[in-house]
Amino acid sequence: MPHYFFHLRFGQRVVPDEEGVELPNRTAARDEALAAVRELTNPKVSQRRWSSWFIDVADESGGFFRTPIGHPALEVVTPDRYAPDAEKPKLRPAQPGTVLPEYAAPNTRTAEIVRQMSERRDQMAQLLKKNYQLQQDLSSLRLATEELRDRTNRLVLLARAGGARY
Repeated sequence: MPHYFFHLRFGQRVVPDEEGVELPNRTAARDEALAAVRELTNPKVSQRRWSSWFIDVADESGGFFRTPIGHPALEVVTPDRYAPDAEKPKLRPAQPGTVLPEYAAPNTRTAEIVRQMSERRDQMAQLLKKNYQLQQDLSSLRLATEELRDRTNRLVLLARAGGARY
């Protein structure tokens, strides 16, 4: 039976699995990695924060699967982050259960999924730009409405004051 290793990785730091485990195939190794992620992130089992940690699964021929353990740290979003002239968002790390590109066979379903993800990322960037523009427009309308309300209140006060004289 093949021998599989489950290495923990945080940036450049690696905690190697020296012993490994025997499993029937790569699918079983991948399932074992995902089960380990579920267990490590279960708050009843572990209180540890696994943000930006990964499990790399390897066999005798090398690594073939990587999955994040915890969610990536939140990024700071500034008001001008998705301004119309802002540059396109960078690609994000692989999602849980994603096969690394170097292990994916060309012209497979994985390549199609990666292409679709890229298209959706581009669509999301366009939607975020449109959202930013709509927020700016709404803010301008709100300011104009407040100005009109203030003018109306002043006119009503003047009308009441003028009506009281007659």
